[in-house]
Amino acid sequence: MKIIQLTPQLLNENKHNSHIFLNNMIHPTINSNSWMNQWQDIVSRFQLFKFLDLPIEDILTHSWNEEFIEQVVNETVQLVRQHIELDDNLQITIVPALPFPWFSNIDQSIWTNGFTNSSQSIWIAIPADPDILFLRYLLAHELHHAAPQNPIYKLTLDQFPLKDWYKMEGTAEYFSLQLFEDKRWWKESFTLEVEEHYIAEAKRFLNTNDDSIKGPLCFGSIKQQIPYMAGYSFAYNAVMDYIKRYPIENLNQLFEIDSEELVMTYKLHSTKNQIRLH
Repeated sequence: MKIIQLTPQLLNENKHNSHIFLNNMIHPTINSNSWMNQWQDIVSRFQLFKFLDLPIEDILTHSWNEEFIEQVVNETVQLVRQHIELDDNLQITIVPALPFPWFSNIDQSIWTNGFTNSSQSIWIAIPADPDILFLRYLLAHELHHAAPQNPIYKLTLDQFPLKDWYKMEGTAEYFSLQLFEDKRWWKESFTLEVEEHYIAEAKRFLNTNDDSIKGPLCFGSIKQQIPYMAGYSFAYNAVMDYIKRYPIENLNQLFEIDSEELVMTYKLHSTKNQIRLH
């Protein structure tokens, strides 16, 4: 495994040839099973050109403790390896985290976000002083995505139905939250009332590959009154419910869950009523 830290200092030093520098850093991480196969897509996902447009004094305020972050990443990977296999050639790249619109009321320490581009490439954006428990949780989530045995690598972007997205994200959430404290800042907005409406839409579009339908259900939509990260909250709840009914002996078995059964057998009302009765 390799850890690359694209620190604010390093990015600033290469500011005047940023296109060449970022292309050279990103291109080697792209392979035949990468979800994003253009280096510019990753630059855009992590707002790196926007970051480089900041004044130098602002750029450097995003700096972090490199030695400590490397230690945290290594320790997290070692723990995850006790439960699932990871590619020996995995590269984890750390970049600065800039705010997204949905971070407006969120403490900067939990701006950490990530993207798994293949079984050999994970990208993690961190603030200057990240909440370490949240960082560990999020990295474990991405590492679950990166496991070579993950069935997502049998799918393609244009044939990735919503049901498989729910399984991918729900099992990654369940996996990471078995290992680390739950500090998900978005979970409170996914109330019982929201979920009661949401579950009908989820089951209705379970087999869709249409991103215009999947997007709001996965990530949220102000226009459609779907809270941010609703898909992640729902998927996690569905996996928790599934595991209660069909217990697993080890976390590796999460990969074996049937994606359609996961959602279609989710007993929201009976589960909630049982909790209320007690």
